[in-house]
Amino acid sequence: MLSVTRKDASDVCGRKLEEVIPARDRIWWHYPGLRALNLLLLCAIVTDITNGYDGSMLNGLQLLPEWRKFFGNPKGSKLGSMSNGVRYGQLAALFIATPLIQRLGRKKPIAIGSAILLVGVALQAASTNYSMFVTGRLLIGFGNTIQTTACPILISELAHPSQRTQMVGIMNSTGSLGQLIAAWVTFKTATMVGSSWTWRLPSALQAVSSLFQLTLCFFVPESPRWLVKNDRVSEARQILRKYHAEGDEHSPLLQFEMSEIENAIKIEGVEAVTSWMEWVRTPANRHRLWIVTTAGFIIQWCGNALLSYYLHLVLQSIGIFDQRTQLLINGFMSLNGFFWGNFFSQFINRIGRRPLFLVGMTGMLFSIIMLTVLTSINTGQNFNNPSLGRATVAMILLFVVFYKMPGPMVNSYVAEVAPYNLRTKAFVIFGFGDALANLFSGYVNPIGLAAIGWRYWIVWCCVLVSNFIIIYFTYPETKNLTLEEVADVFDKKDSTTTEAKV
Repeated sequence: MLSVTRKDASDVCGRKLEEVIPARDRIWWHYPGLRALNLLLLCAIVTDITNGYDGSMLNGLQLLPEWRKFFGNPKGSKLGSMSNGVRYGQLAALFIATPLIQRLGRKKPIAIGSAILLVGVALQAASTNYSMFVTGRLLIGFGNTIQTTACPILISELAHPSQRTQMVGIMNSTGSLGQLIAAWVTFKTATMVGSSWTWRLPSALQAVSSLFQLTLCFFVPESPRWLVKNDRVSEARQILRKYHAEGDEHSPLLQFEMSEIENAIKIEGVEAVTSWMEWVRTPANRHRLWIVTTAGFIIQWCGNALLSYYLHLVLQSIGIFDQRTQLLINGFMSLNGFFWGNFFSQFINRIGRRPLFLVGMTGMLFSIIMLTVLTSINTGQNFNNPSLGRATVAMILLFVVFYKMPGPMVNSYVAEVAPYNLRTKAFVIFGFGDALANLFSGYVNPIGLAAIGWRYWIVWCCVLVSNFIIIYFTYPETKNLTLEEVADVFDKKDSTTTEAKV
């Protein structure tokens, strides 16, 4: 028996991470190992394109008379089911995502999820009726959830430690790229008046990113942490030597990472036999559970779901009815989100998690308060003041800017707060909260807007205040720490010696 403490694991080799990362005088592209790794990790980085594309595409399709006519002008619960089909698939996939990733590793589930998603896209694009369309969306959600559960874990465990957070942040910001692509695709296909291809083509193009992922999955390395856990230490070492240490067997960074991974896995035990009850066994894990659970709701309950899936209803509520204008706003909103998502993802480690969370929530609250005031005045004037409409659109764009402050870092934050033995389960819990939040929003948002109009925004003002309070009092800072060092942030008040078998 070997007595191992958290302190031992957080300070292996007597050094800290920043002390062993080699100084570089050129950008990453000039280092062959790092260049190859980052290009291969695109198979995981682009995964959120599907989510972003989906919401923007549904916004665009609802603006197309050909789509509305084909499906009988869906409204209420029928429209909600068409929008939320991906969420039902997401909930179903969560039950198999954990055992799949534990047993097969990180990259194989990405390939499996991509293949299932492609079947769903084919059904969606070839739909002949409402049921076929919803079935396709169920499969899209099912496959995409397997992808989005495995991808951030692969990036967190395989990316170079100096770039891990930025890489996960870029992954999350690719959702904005998906929104951007879908918005302008539907804007262009809207000119195909009278043809069903005006909505079938955008539906079919949703397959592109998953085809790309499926191809790269045959070449990307497996997670070194998963390999070590499965007694494939030499393979893990080869991967880290090639991609992190540029082939240097004696690299201090290589020695540090291997020692840290091995010690952490000894402490945290074998993932396959870890019970879900581990989440409530210690105060530290209960704190982690609280963060992982609330994060899924918080990032989706900001008012963003209204703009992601029901922009046409929002624009109609502020007096903008022209189809071309609505499509243009959808396109520019996506471009705005793409720019700011990528911008803030580059500053996650510099600024820190808490400031981005808190400033983002404050900015979104201000934007929605102003949107509420402007919409109430505009409604009272029967939408006869174009300046008020333009100011309201400006507040929508400002809201997107602040949403992109916490947006790119949520997945990396979940990966950071969860220890290795609970990391896969953490993303299942996070995904469950995300799905429930979106299901609620998908059905309630159109009903709320129709019932009380601009007053519905007041509900989201209250939710944002609640989000701010939760983050301020319960979300710790984790910037510039390794995945293993973050454990000390939670466990310093719950430090116990764990007996690990050698």
